[in-house]
Amino acid sequence: MKLSVFSTDYFLGLRNLWESRTILLPATKFHRFLSSKSNSFREYEVNIKTCGALYRKWRTEKKFKSLPNGDLNFKVTYIDNYESSILKSKSSVPVVVAIHGAPGSYNDFYALASYLQHKARIIVPTFPDYSYYKPGVFRFSAEEKAQLLKDFLTAISVSHVDALVAHSSGIYPALRLCYDDNLTIKSLIMLNVGTYTFDMKSTKHIRIMGKITAASENPILLKILQILAPTLFKMIKIPVRIDNIMDTLLTTSTMVYADIPQAKERFSQLSQKGIPVLYAFSNDDKLIGKEVSYELAYLLGASDADIYVYDKNGIMMHTGRENSILKVMSFEAGSHYVFKKHADILHKSIEDFLDKL
Repeated sequence: MKLSVFSTDYFLGLRNLWESRTILLPATKFHRFLSSKSNSFREYEVNIKTCGALYRKWRTEKKFKSLPNGDLNFKVTYIDNYESSILKSKSSVPVVVAIHGAPGSYNDFYALASYLQHKARIIVPTFPDYSYYKPGVFRFSAEEKAQLLKDFLTAISVSHVDALVAHSSGIYPALRLCYDDNLTIKSLIMLNVGTYTFDMKSTKHIRIMGKITAASENPILLKILQILAPTLFKMIKIPVRIDNIMDTLLTTSTMVYADIPQAKERFSQLSQKGIPVLYAFSNDDKLIGKEVSYELAYLLGASDADIYVYDKNGIMMHTGRENSILKVMSFEAGSHYVFKKHADILHKSIEDFLDKL
């Protein structure tokens, strides 16, 4: 479907018109120019129906007491530069899809996308949040998010991804996509990603998080949680932001239903599947942790000698060794967003990684 371009002068008015699109605008997508004149990105929206078949499967497995009766409807906002005149002048360009953590948005990857905009088609969706459905409907599980991503990519006619970029909990649906027979994922870029163990700093209290998540799926208990949860999270020292309690519950639900232990086998088989991996992490990541990040690097096939090590200023202290399927980068001080803290290093490394595909 060809998408029409709306100028920014008319965007606000058309945005209001879009809200009445069932009657007035039957089209399923629209886009607008983003504010910066130095980039070729536009913001798009596409309506997605998703997860109906998954819920039927779960119902036969009796996985949850309550499940939706069919597909759920979401309006997914995303950025894309596929209409870039520079890209159109090239015979072929790699397709890069980025998946943010929970909560998050396409803004998490905006700097990276801008850096790569003339070398690749960059697609970054924003996952929905609890503004669509109350807790207990769409649970933000790895399986649901993977299905939503599949349906999103189908809706925009993408079946081949040269590089799938995952940040934080975005790795869990990303891993599922890597093993999906209906998609071609050529490589995986992992930035401060979750691992395969509950020893991560954010999941050391996973049992309590599970009880909080279960309580949030009860409307009455949810109202109580909205009052008590900030104090509760402070008491048990779960390292998540609590300025927006619904975002905090979103994070909790995401990790509880991420199938974290099952990720170990998926991580370990990436090399067997022939999927090149670029993995960057931070020793000071307050949500993941240094030890478990190194354990993941070892599982992927790296040794200490293979890992590129950077000090707190981004100066390389040890030159690692990379091969055709793995490069690992460790930063002393990169926080949970190493690709923002050390953007110059990560942007160039990702660019080089893409060039070698």
